[in-house]
Amino acid sequence: MKKILLIGSTGLIGKELKSRLSKNFILICPTKKNKFDITKKNKLNKYLDKNVDIVINLSGQINNNQNKMMETIYKGNLNILDLSKKINKKLLLIYISSSLVYGNSQFIKKEKSKINPVNNYEKAKYQIEKKYFETNKDFLILRLCNIYGPESRKGIIYFILKAIKQKKIFQFDNIKTFKNYIHIDDVVNIIESLINKNIKNKVLNVGSENICFKDLIKIINKITKNTFKYTNKNKNMNLTLSQKIDTSLIKKIMKKYKFQKIEKYLNNEISNK
Repeated sequence: MKKILLIGSTGLIGKELKSRLSKNFILICPTKKNKFDITKKNKLNKYLDKNVDIVINLSGQINNNQNKMMETIYKGNLNILDLSKKINKKLLLIYISSSLVYGNSQFIKKEKSKINPVNNYEKAKYQIEKKYFETNKDFLILRLCNIYGPESRKGIIYFILKAIKQKKIFQFDNIKTFKNYIHIDDVVNIIESLINKNIKNKVLNVGSENICFKDLIKIINKITKNTFKYTNKNKNMNLTLSQKIDTSLIKKIMKKYKFQKIEKYLNNEISNK
């Protein structure tokens, strides 16, 4: 059995991935409880050794502690890359990036499209992507889109559902904004499939549906029978991180896999509240 070092196993993706991969792989899942800190090379060195075949780094996602987040992205990944160089075997390094590296765009963004990160988070994500391009190990860079699911506690879908439950008015920056959405189960299935199919040395957009906020509102009002209340700040589109993401490559790799539809998810969540 291959051995996977799963960093960030207590997060949204990590919990689901840990449950799924534990059936067919030996998992190493260091956590804060056992004083693990990816920014400390000596701490990482205890887990990343010649017995590891795959490293999945889920750390460094958006959170309120900006300094810690940036340190985790930079130091954490640089530690992985540095320690990996010293291991005399082929490793697969899976790095979780973000579709936000493309910045604002009216045009559909493919994996080879121009990169134009706006904020520090996505700038850091792309800077580290370039470090993975330089490694002598196999890698996968996954540019995740907007994840939603019943366990998610962030993201626009979560906050919309929260507003509906609390019967509050939801505020959109600009209802003409586009986002790409993907269910957490699809993300986990994709990562597992990429490993099983031995896909490597690629950058992949991981998403499913490009939907404009205007159309999202229509879907929600159809379900709620026009009781969904919202306001539109009509913010400048250059400031809303509006983007359409091309996910044809990941869908080609997944072949006949059926991605979950956001309308069905919203219908189930709203109807059961």
